Amino acid sequence: MTIPHLIKGLGEGLNMGPDFTVAIGGAGLLSSPNPLGGSFDLDDLSQHNFPIEHDASISRQDAALANPQPFYDPNWQQWIRFFNGRQKTDIPTTAKAKNARYQDSKAKNPQFTYGLREFIFSTGENALALQSMSDPSSGVAEVKYVRSLFEQEKLPYELGWRPSKMPITLPSIGNMVFELFVASPEPFAEGARIFA
Repeated sequence: MTIPHLIKGLGEGLNMGPDFTVAIGGAGLLSSPNPLGGSFDLDDLSQHNFPIEHDASISRQDAALANPQPFYDPNWQQWIRFFNGRQKTDIPTTAKAKNARYQDSKAKNPQFTYGLREFIFSTGENALALQSMSDPSSGVAEVKYVRSLFEQEKLPYELGWRPSKMPITLPSIGNMVFELFVASPEPFAEGARIFA
């Protein structure tokens, strides 16, 4: 993958703004054995805690416990069960689901790592799931769309989903990360761990 490929593909497929795409693409390039070569592949991204792999993922195993690359259904089921019986997501419920993943990973992983970088990626993946399946401001997405994205690893076009008309940008992700943090059941405890 290259930055121009990502800008084109993520812009057309998800309406991600170039600012966000360049930021995540830059993280991808840093994972490459040859970052100055201008490209990276998915295998490069599987390195533990560099640059985007992190503990407490909603769909991947902690690297200290197992291979973090494949989809890990137990983590996903722990997260998605918070939406049982619901048709739509929301920020307060997503914050509770994210906190449950954080608590579970902290309890099971003796090498649990969770500083500012991990907080940004962990909370950012939750925000991105909501924004890419709804719009960049509300956090209200069809649960069936989010399930398709994670469980089938595909965009839910056949279910009626279409990209938001508003682009996903660094400010929109940052704002939702903040909203999820404030809505967390334990924002002060998590904040203390981040800055410890």
